[in-house]
Amino acid sequence: MLSSILSTLFTMRFLLTIIRMATPILFAALGAFIAASTGIGNIAIESIMTFAALAGVLGSYLTGSAWAGVVFGMVVGVLTVMLIAFFSMKLGADAFLIMIALNTFADAVAIFILYQITGDKGTTASLTTPILGSVDIPVIKDIPIIGEILSGHYILTYLCWLLIIVMFIVIYKTPLGMRMRACGLNADAAKTAGVNVERLQVLSLVLSGIFAALGGVYLSLNYLKIFSKGMVSGQGWMGVAANGIANGNYWMLVLSGLVFAVFRAVSIIFSSNSAFPTDLVGAIPYFSVFVILTVVSIVNYYRVKRGKVEGQ
Repeated sequence: MLSSILSTLFTMRFLLTIIRMATPILFAALGAFIAASTGIGNIAIESIMTFAALAGVLGSYLTGSAWAGVVFGMVVGVLTVMLIAFFSMKLGADAFLIMIALNTFADAVAIFILYQITGDKGTTASLTTPILGSVDIPVIKDIPIIGEILSGHYILTYLCWLLIIVMFIVIYKTPLGMRMRACGLNADAAKTAGVNVERLQVLSLVLSGIFAALGGVYLSLNYLKIFSKGMVSGQGWMGVAANGIANGNYWMLVLSGLVFAVFRAVSIIFSSNSAFPTDLVGAIPYFSVFVILTVVSIVNYYRVKRGKVEGQ
């Protein structure tokens, strides 16, 4: 049994699966992080990904262009977060309750729309939909092993890693990023310094919606190539969990997203092996979230406790 597990994990297929699984989770984590940087906790990532995944497929189908589908998905993501901003900032509703409501009925609304357009309550398989392809990097693709690892991935995977670098620069190396983080640390102090806190919070929500939407579009136009019921399956929540674990540390955010991707890859690889119970294997990614959050909470608790003792 052990040799079977090791032979399954230490393969190129497993590594490539991790890279594919990491893309939507990292998009979701970026979305949660950018919103949190201005003091907004966006827990509606899961629903935004669902709406955007469907919008991406429908936009691609209606226009005949996969990139138009990406734009459709991002627009829907922005509209969703603007709805949250309107009800919470203008009407004074509780933002978390709005987000919980969105997460609750996202799948049902998506399936209703899908049924009205296709007559199918399961997938968009009946639609002829252009999809985004993979990219072979010249020269690098011919290098043994390295070429197999770095080349041939979906285009949104490369965009994801590019955005990780860009957003690090924006958040930590620019005046805009400094003002956004100031809003998250102390909104009142930021207002006193002349920062338009509400405007920056809306901006962070818009960016959060775009990143989450890209995660959903990746699933429907790159990875699965269709929209199907329940396709996001907790990946948005994993992004939110990664942001909670990171606690403001950007590279810890990326690392947490990759760790969750490893567990999802384990679930995918082992699900094709009849030696492992399917239901148990399918629960691995969700169980990993619980375990990692528990461990991080315990570590933080003792870190704070040790600090208090040392300070006494």
